Amino acid sequence: MKKQFQILAATFITVAFISCSKEKIETNEAGNSGEIATAINSKNPGAGVGTLNKGLLGRFEFNGTLKDTTGHLADGVSTIDRVLYTRDRKGAANRAIRFNEAYGVNIFNVPLDTNMSVSVWVQYDILAVDFQLPFVEGSQSFSLSQFENSYQGAYWNGISGQYVTSGPINNLWHHLVATRDGISLKFYIDGNFIGSAPSPSGSGPYIPTNDYVIGYGYNNGYKYWKGNMDDLRIYKRVLSTVEVNNLANL
Repeated sequence: MKKQFQILAATFITVAFISCSKEKIETNEAGNSGEIATAINSKNPGAGVGTLNKGLLGRFEFNGTLKDTTGHLADGVSTIDRVLYTRDRKGAANRAIRFNEAYGVNIFNVPLDTNMSVSVWVQYDILAVDFQLPFVEGSQSFSLSQFENSYQGAYWNGISGQYVTSGPINNLWHHLVATRDGISLKFYIDGNFIGSAPSPSGSGPYIPTNDYVIGYGYNNGYKYWKGNMDDLRIYKRVLSTVEVNNLANL
């Protein structure tokens, strides 16, 4: 049975606004505004950079190709013959994938583990107003999605789900990371911690591998997403807060 993701109430999640400069998050709670400090180590801001390939199951840079640059996973497969590429977050041509609501990409047989992370750069084109619209989703794993002008990090283990939703996000490039272990799901945007959701008892995984769909999702009738994506990474371990910040600053 296909899973049904839902948006959590604002009282259950950490609500955040990501500025265009990616330098701060302002909370929407009454009487609680201002900067949330990032977790980067101020004494050694490069700490953790050398560990970013540790536990890396797959990396899809979308530099004019759907290849997994690690060689651990099968290359991505488009749902149609044509794949579109565009400028990446740094302005380099044909170094990010472009989704136009007409196709998606499948990544098959991704190993599952209790401890995992997913990292990706995204830029939405339009507001997803009718439903939660996934753009990175495993059949029994992570789901990264958009609703209106917010992003959600979630995990579905086949029986129960965990969800963390951001506040309003502009349509510039933003870096998203979700990590998950037997204790909690954690969600980050641009290196800033958005919130967490507890992992259910006996949280799985219950299958050895699953398939990922990119640019669309399982739970919304296979509707396609519209936007740009760059540097998708899947890890078989939990990234530290320092590593999350380093990825956001690459």
